[in-house]
Parts: sequence; structure tokens; C-alpha cells
Amino acid sequence: MGARDVWRERPFRLLWWSLTASVASDHVFPIAVVTALLAGDPDGSAVGVVLAGRLVALVAFAVFGGVWADRLPRKSVMAVSQCVLLLIVAAVALWPSPAPAVLGAAVFLAGGTEAFFRPAFQACLASVLPTGLHRTGVGLTSASWRIGAVTGSVVGALTVTVLGPRAALWFAVAGFAASALLLRRVHEPPAAHGLRLPVSVEIREGVAEVSRRPWMAVVISVTALHQTFIVAPAQVLLPVTTASPYRSPLDGMYGLTLAALSLGGLIGAVAAMRLSPRRPGLVAMAGLLPYGLVPLALMEPIVPGWVFACYLLAGIGLEISAIEWIIGMLRTVRSDRQARVASLEWMAALSMSPFGLALAVPLSESLGPDLFLTASAATALLPLLALLVPGLPLFDGERGSGGGRCGPGGGSRRAVGSAGDGEPAPGGGPAPDGEAGVRSGSGGSSGGSGSESGPAGPGSGNRTSRNRRDASPAS
Repeated sequence: MGARDVWRERPFRLLWWSLTASVASDHVFPIAVVTALLAGDPDGSAVGVVLAGRLVALVAFAVFGGVWADRLPRKSVMAVSQCVLLLIVAAVALWPSPAPAVLGAAVFLAGGTEAFFRPAFQACLASVLPTGLHRTGVGLTSASWRIGAVTGSVVGALTVTVLGPRAALWFAVAGFAASALLLRRVHEPPAAHGLRLPVSVEIREGVAEVSRRPWMAVVISVTALHQTFIVAPAQVLLPVTTASPYRSPLDGMYGLTLAALSLGGLIGAVAAMRLSPRRPGLVAMAGLLPYGLVPLALMEPIVPGWVFACYLLAGIGLEISAIEWIIGMLRTVRSDRQARVASLEWMAALSMSPFGLALAVPLSESLGPDLFLTASAATALLPLLALLVPGLPLFDGERGSGGGRCGPGGGSRRAVGSAGDGEPAPGGGPAPDGEAGVRSGSGGSSGGSGSESGPAGPGSGNRTSRNRRDASPAS
């Protein structure tokens, strides 16, 4: 089953277009904000502070977003978030000459709202597709993210140049409105929730889902360290090291390098849709290794072709790794707790990124660029050490399970596609690649054992339960 089969699913098509419109608007909004800030403050001293507000809000609200995405219909959480974003951006567009404080507050609120959309989308995707289509669906979703990002960046840049930042804000408003309208038409299988517990208890349940699976905790930790010590420093040092009197990042090197990374992500998404690895954890950790070439490529002398090639390979590997992680998570975590686990992984990666961004230049100057970049590249080997953790190569197993395959509810070896509460669990699917990605499980044999066990359990190969029976939280 391939992309054509996924695209026949109307709920998925609506989700895909909604995500594309939302991501495009997410990229138009900050471009308009930065342009407005620079118009009133040419030295740009407020830009970093204002944009940092988005990251702070994402980290602060990520877990709460996951909790509410598990409590309420996911499409409703997403639609409300898009409506709130619409109101925030419209308020800025209508505000006469907004001060930096106003723009900063808007960016912060937008970041907090986005924290509710992402985990809800990831969990909703698993509920509207048949189990065997999860991998392909995640791959297409990753492509949607890339397309939205490129479209939003181009539209935002052209609009602020030709018409000004206020016009760009109205483009963002239109995108969020389109996203919300599309979400209203999505048919999401109803979730039967039991008695809800206090938010703090439900957060702890999400943490417990991770802690009972040591491999999952290690993957989240490795992803966060990878983001902090390799990805974040590269984001800062790429424009710094490629800038020179004869080769400015504005002359094409910087933009082309980021384009190579995005192209790699698209290639990785297509490749992940065709994979069905017997050891998805091994594939996911191996996918992080190519990014270790990026710091080496940024050493002097800069060779453009080498830089482009390294970023292309990094994008391919990062996307495959992200997709395998998400599919493994969807396969093993109860459906009524998936959004919380997704938000924990997201929060872990985002919360450490500011340290990598802030310390990259000072450490590079104090240690010397070559030593710093070599140390950064060396941390790319951490995923290989992670493979020593029991259960990680297969993305399977729980603490105290005795080595057998354990589904979300524990027990002995389960067929892929069955969850601890007896419902068909989401099969393989994608995961984040920095921002978007997927953990695999194509064709129904998701991750853990690939062809060893096909989509078993009732309704295998059928929709993941038209009445999605999200079990009430269990201790």
C-alpha cells in the first residue's frame, strides 16, 4: 500500500492540507514580525528576545498541550488552536504601529498555542488511517511540513518586500483560517474516555509511559543531546563560517545549504515510506549519524559542494530517524497517551536547544573553531552507544518484561498492531525530524520485527477502530 492508498482517505487529505496551510502561516508570521521590528529598531536588538519568546512558550506548554490532546477530540484541539492563532495575528495586523512588547507578547502566545496543535496532530493522524498506512501517512505528512515551510518562507519574504509586513500578517491570517476550516470537516473516530484525572496526574502518566520503557527514555535523551550539541551549533555557525567578502550567505551559500537540508528531508521521507526494517531502532539511531558530518564540513577551508552534500545526507538521515521514532511510539504507547509522550519528546529537544544556540559562538571562540567543531562531530557517535540499551534496536520491550515484546499493557510477545487494552494500536508511523518526522512501520509490519509479524490482531489492516476505544488512564 502506497501514497495513492493513503491519499484516497479523505480525513488524511484534509489533515494534510490543513497542516500545509498552518505550517506556511507559521513561517509567514515571524518573517512579518522580524521585518516590523527591524523597521523600528535597525540594529535588531529586540529580534532575538522576541523570537526567543516562541521557544519559551513551546517548552512551557508542550506537556499541557499533550494532556489536552489526549483528553479532547484531537481535531477540536487543532481547530481551536488555529482559531486562536488567527485572532492573535489579526490583532497584530490591526494594531497601529505595534511596539516590540506587543510583538513579543503575540509571538509568545502564538508559540503557546502551537504547543497544543502539534501533539494533537500526531495522535489524530494515527486514528484516521488504517494501521498498514501509518508509515506512508507519516512520510507524506513530513513532505507537507517541508512544502509548507518553503511556501511560507517564500510568500513571507516576497510579501514583506513588495507590500510590507502588515500584508504578510493578513496572508498568515488567511492560512490559519483555511487550516481551521479544513479541520472542521475531518471525521475523527470518536474516543471513549473514562473518568479523567487531574492534569498533574495525567502528566505523570505520560512520564510513566516513557520511564517503563528504558529504550524510549534513551531515544528522547539522545535526540535532545543531538539537537543541543550538533544541530543547534550548526544553525549558528553555518552563516558565520560561510560569510566572507567573496562568499556571503546572502549571495546564495546559506540559502542553498538550507535548501539541501530540506531536499534531504524530502528524500528521507520518501525512503522511509518504503522501509519496513526488522530493527527500527537501529535504523533510527543510524539515521542520526550523518549529521556528524556537518560540523566537519564547516571547518576551514569551506568547500561549498562538500557542505551541500553533508547537509543533504544529514536531512535524509534525520527524517528517516524521526519517522522511525514516531512509528515506534505510536505502535507501543496506548492511544489515549500518545499525545503526552509525543509532547515530552518535543519538550526535551526544545528545552535544551537554547543552550546550544547561545553557547556555540563563545565556545567556538574560546576553544578554537576546529576543536569545537571536532567535539561537536564526535557527539554524533552517542546514538551508537544508545544501541546497547535493551529493547532499543527493536524499539520494543518494557522494564521488567523479561525481554519479550511488550505492548502498552505489558505481557508477553504481542503481534504488531495490538495494544494493552485490546484495541488495535497504531502501527508504524513517522516521527519528528527536528520539527517533523516519523518512526516507521510500513505496510503494516511496523518496526519491531518487520516481516516477522504482520499486522495482527482484530481489524488488522482495517481502520484503527472506527470507534477508537481510548482506554481510561490506568495505573
